[in-house]
Amino acid sequence: MRILEVSNGKKAVITLRTWFIEDAGGGCRAFSEVVVLVSESPVESYTARVPLTWDGGESLEEVVCRAVIEMMEKAGVSRNDQLLVCSGNIFHGLHAWLTENNYNWEYARMDGLAHDIAEDAFYSQILKAGFPPHIKLTERNYRDFYRVLEKWIMEDESRLSYLKDRLVRQKPVETRYVLKGNGARKLRCCGCKKNILPYTPVVEFKARQDGKRVRKCYHPDCSPVTPLKNKLKAATGKVNGTAREGLMAICRKETSCGICNLNIAPDNQAFHVYLDGKLVVCHPGCASVEYKQET
Repeated sequence: MRILEVSNGKKAVITLRTWFIEDAGGGCRAFSEVVVLVSESPVESYTARVPLTWDGGESLEEVVCRAVIEMMEKAGVSRNDQLLVCSGNIFHGLHAWLTENNYNWEYARMDGLAHDIAEDAFYSQILKAGFPPHIKLTERNYRDFYRVLEKWIMEDESRLSYLKDRLVRQKPVETRYVLKGNGARKLRCCGCKKNILPYTPVVEFKARQDGKRVRKCYHPDCSPVTPLKNKLKAATGKVNGTAREGLMAICRKETSCGICNLNIAPDNQAFHVYLDGKLVVCHPGCASVEYKQET
């Protein structure tokens, strides 16, 4: 893409590029994750591999972010170039860094050259280790392919060296707790064992333990840790002339506004608040809602 700049009365044409940032191998317990930086026009690519283990206490997201930054420096990526980045968890640190440093970036699903280069780079290290070449990934069925690959590794003790260090890749426990708004159903608090009312704040814990998905919910005051993530849309609105604390949430079905009595259509944001123990739902405008979502 070319843009025209005017400086001191002189015209200059600057060529901007679109770069794709993709990864491969993140869901596999073995072999290095691969991250790539790719331009399709003109074709140019950079590849980095995440070590199986490392020292220094860095998180996986930090290691990946540093690797991508190094590739961007080699490629001469500018803040005006367009960066299309995979939305995977492995890039969460990079997403934040790009935003903080004012880069022109957005999420994108990878189906083109960047995806192919990343997958080929990950597959090449598997073949180099002696994995049977006739067994290949088909139709993005990663789960079955990784299962076969991991079984192959476990069949020979000498191959265990290809396993990733899962301890250095483990996120702090605080990141598994999220403060958010409860939905339309009552939940049971794993702390006090009392009900968590619909459309009230809840701390949700999600993890995989012993191969099983685990989900626990707490009242914010009952949570064993302070969540690092906040998805709660806390809000203040006026109902019956009094300021009330509530939260914003999507209406799942047609609901009557507690102030104007007109219907709130499904899939619209509404202010949810409890008055004398009863849930009241209002149009944001009717309640003069003010809220700030923190992430």
